[in-house]
Amino acid sequence: MRRLLGLSTFGVVAVMAGSMAAQAPAPLPMGAPAQGKVGDAPVEYAVAAKTAGVLSVAVQGTSDLSLQLVDEDGQVLPDGSTDRDLNGNEGTELLSATVTEPGAYRLRVRSGGSGGTFQIAGSFMSFPAFQRPGDPDRRPATAKAGAVGKALEDGLDPGAGDNWDWWVLKAPEAGTLTVVTRQVGTGDAPDLVLEVFTDADFADAKNRSDQDLQGNSANESATVQVTAGQAVHVKVSSNFGRAAKYRLSSSLAP
Repeated sequence: MRRLLGLSTFGVVAVMAGSMAAQAPAPLPMGAPAQGKVGDAPVEYAVAAKTAGVLSVAVQGTSDLSLQLVDEDGQVLPDGSTDRDLNGNEGTELLSATVTEPGAYRLRVRSGGSGGTFQIAGSFMSFPAFQRPGDPDRRPATAKAGAVGKALEDGLDPGAGDNWDWWVLKAPEAGTLTVVTRQVGTGDAPDLVLEVFTDADFADAKNRSDQDLQGNSANESATVQVTAGQAVHVKVSSNFGRAAKYRLSSSLAP
């Protein structure tokens, strides 16, 4: 069971598991900077937005740092990552990410080196007008099921809150799984991005394609090794926020 801690005047609450507090991420410090430490593995801070809005986070540390804002499934928000090295300093980052629906999120601090200490602070501007309709297949947990070898068709409409689609395929046997996208219909081809995930880390794809094969921006292909019965998650998105109709196909070579 979860309980809410520390209601913020910015419309954000930090979330920690009552019986698992020792393992749960600490609340993201709001307002005044707080001290943190990161090693080889990223360190996480928990936030939960009560409304849609904008989350801003500043960090300054002794190593090369980057920031990621992920949702409950661990997928990075569209504008939820930065590694800009502000003012030429590898340890200084500023993230401003749009949160389009209330919910639990996690802010990750990663080190590109051996780790070190840092200062971090966040703020949240509540802006309910930024809320977008929830798209059923926007999360890996609610991905649409497909069968390997069977063509699947769908569309994207970022203007209506449909920024990407998640699919899950189950490998019938071990081998090499290839997934491809193609345009549906005529006219200007959408600029698609294809990502394939073989484990529960939905922030980093096992394989990613934005190659525009054969000179067509809708043609993408990604290959991964799979075991029998393995669930493979596939994410299809569109560059530049353009609406798109697409076909997703897959094949397995033993």
